[in-house]
Amino acid sequence: MAPTGPAAVMGRSLLVLAAGLVVFAGCGSGAVEIAMTPLAGRIGGASWTLVSAESSAFLSDGQPTFFVTASAETVTACAGGGSSISGNQLILNVPKSTGDYRLSLSLSETFYVRASNDNLVATTGRMRVDEVTATSLRGGAHFAFDGNNEVDGEFSVSICPP
Repeated sequence: MAPTGPAAVMGRSLLVLAAGLVVFAGCGSGAVEIAMTPLAGRIGGASWTLVSAESSAFLSDGQPTFFVTASAETVTACAGGGSSISGNQLILNVPKSTGDYRLSLSLSETFYVRASNDNLVATTGRMRVDEVTATSLRGGAHFAFDGNNEVDGEFSVSICPP
């Protein structure tokens, strides 16, 4: 038989309140702001600022998103220099249509930490696609895997031809 005194009722009430707060917190209806500055933040705990970003024609063909590699190093767009990148990178899935997108299991972004060879997948955050042309796309994003892996800001990407 369950206790029925005032302490037991208060304990059950607190338990119901705590469960309700957990459910409410999980709703995630709060706005995710995107900074109006260049995409920057931390990858693998190190400062990171976008310098170069390009799509892969092969990995983007027939897909709803562009497969984009983004780095803090200068790379000549669409010249095959991506394999020379020695630092941390982002692997982005950028929708091919303009719009405002919430990240999820079906639209995720990846932090690649070179030193540990880790791919850390972010499934919460926001991506905005402002413009898509035959040769470039422009937008913004704010997403995180944890406190050591978070980026926020605007980006431009070269769309490489097949």
